Amino acid sequence: MTDISNHSFDFIALGEILIDFISSEEVDSLAQADSYNRFVGGQPTNLTRNMALLGNQVALGACVGDDYFGQYIIDQLTQLNIEPRFIQKSNLAHTTIVPVTRTRGGTPKFMIYRGADSLFQAEPALLEAVSKTRIIHTSAFAISRDPARSTICEALKIAKDNDAWVSLDPNYHPAIWPDVTDFVSHLKNAFQYVDITKPSLDDCERIFAPGLEPLEYARKFINWGAKFVILTMGDSGVLLTTASGDVYNIIPNPISVSDVTGAGDAYWAGFLTAILEGKSPLEAAKLGQALAEVKIETVGPLTIPPDRNFLEEKAQMVRYQKIS
Repeated sequence: MTDISNHSFDFIALGEILIDFISSEEVDSLAQADSYNRFVGGQPTNLTRNMALLGNQVALGACVGDDYFGQYIIDQLTQLNIEPRFIQKSNLAHTTIVPVTRTRGGTPKFMIYRGADSLFQAEPALLEAVSKTRIIHTSAFAISRDPARSTICEALKIAKDNDAWVSLDPNYHPAIWPDVTDFVSHLKNAFQYVDITKPSLDDCERIFAPGLEPLEYARKFINWGAKFVILTMGDSGVLLTTASGDVYNIIPNPISVSDVTGAGDAYWAGFLTAILEGKSPLEAAKLGQALAEVKIETVGPLTIPPDRNFLEEKAQMVRYQKIS
């Protein structure tokens, strides 16, 4: 990595900005949901919020509609010390909206009313900021449509050319890519720039088909170019695989489950913050696990900065097994 003294931001996330309407009650399907709570959402957006709560200097590059929900998102993120000047407004589409089920376990059910997030443009000020940032992050959702896909891939290339870390959440779902038959080629094109990725088993099965062992899935992402793969496996914990051949199983602690929505984004924030602080991938995985467990015990998104001393102590209690 290069000298970071000239970097403007620790972290910039790109794309996937939306309003989540999460069901007020725990339900098995959206058909059973009678009321919802409103949250600013989208994987990169949620991660940016968590990174800010951990004290990082962050910004978000994305596009919302020129409407009430778009302004609500900008106002909320600004209050959290997230730099908003790269959030674009479009009068060509509404702000993207996603109703989601609240659940204690399993994968939440959702519907997507796609809008302005896919209209994200490559503005000079954004690309200049990307060139001076330590970590650039995006998601499969964010690159599922043009022009956002072209904008983000251009930014990832600039980040890589300037020795930044690049992370990508492979949250692929067919509902997000209805008009693309060869989605794998688009993902692989983005992964040529990626250092860190965090798939779930559901993501792996959707991308590569069911039936493989977790380590086989992880190595497929390594073959695509990732240096660290953090494969989340539900109750079985997390499989951390590195390009150098190290494999660890991070073992979850028994906790009281209140709301699993957003746990993955909390894990991301803990992991990436530790990487920014110079910690090893294993120590980063333990901090990610600790923050994810804090989130799982909380209903709704994290809203206050976690106590770092408590978090570090919790991370040191995270168990792991080295597999190879």
